[in-house]
Amino acid sequence: MSQFPHDQFAKNLLESLLATFGQMQTALTVNSEVREIDVYFTPNPSTLPSPNLGLLAQCASSAAVFEPFRNPVTAIEIRSCMAKLYDLHNDLLRTTKRQQQRKLDESELPRLWILTPTLAIATLASFGAVTESETWGKGVYLLPLAQKTGMIVIHQLPKTPETLWLRLLGKGKVQTEAIEEVAALPLESVYRGNALELFGNLKMVLESKKGLEKEEQELIMQLSPLYVQEIQAAELRGELAIVLKLIQRRFGQLSEEVTAKIVGLPLERLETL
Repeated sequence: MSQFPHDQFAKNLLESLLATFGQMQTALTVNSEVREIDVYFTPNPSTLPSPNLGLLAQCASSAAVFEPFRNPVTAIEIRSCMAKLYDLHNDLLRTTKRQQQRKLDESELPRLWILTPTLAIATLASFGAVTESETWGKGVYLLPLAQKTGMIVIHQLPKTPETLWLRLLGKGKVQTEAIEEVAALPLESVYRGNALELFGNLKMVLESKKGLEKEEQELIMQLSPLYVQEIQAAELRGELAIVLKLIQRRFGQLSEEVTAKIVGLPLERLETL
């Protein structure tokens, strides 16, 4: 894993949420000066991102570059991200020309999304960023159209299900509340399981890190009981699958009523069965 665990977690989370709906590339290298794009997503035309992903699905409805920052992004970092985007645009245009394909339309070139916990109003103004709250909601800022760049200020996002998956990439209280919301999702939610598994990995990486920040120590304390709960839930799912398989082998297909009763049994009863 990267020496920057929070950055790696952000890449992994975006990949786990969007991989089903299109082609996902992380640490993508573009030509000229060798620089890596954090996450490059190209949607599958036949499988659009799930509406359950809310604002993230809206951002990923077309080709997109995601650059998540753990700390407030600086003007220099914003320009660096934009430079990588334009290098990628040039690579895509050269590739289609070399392969004698049709010319790429402007709408097909990926848009850059910079994800930052906070950002000064002066910095937003210096880039000419504006809000389109009716389309994107609070906390999303767009640069002039031709620049194909947007900035999401995570700590300004409203606390709604639509913003949940991006608020997981925030800091402090914002991230803490988002983790609690994910933990409260139904156990059968695939996104819940993936996110908590990634947080479990992040917890282990942070525990091996020297010189933890106070915020990271608090994050570990929050994740520890969730990690234990996920292990227990995994055990329960495993026991349940075995029990159902054995009973169906013995008695045949079970009714929905009987299956529901078995699913509701505690782990101890399942082990007895």
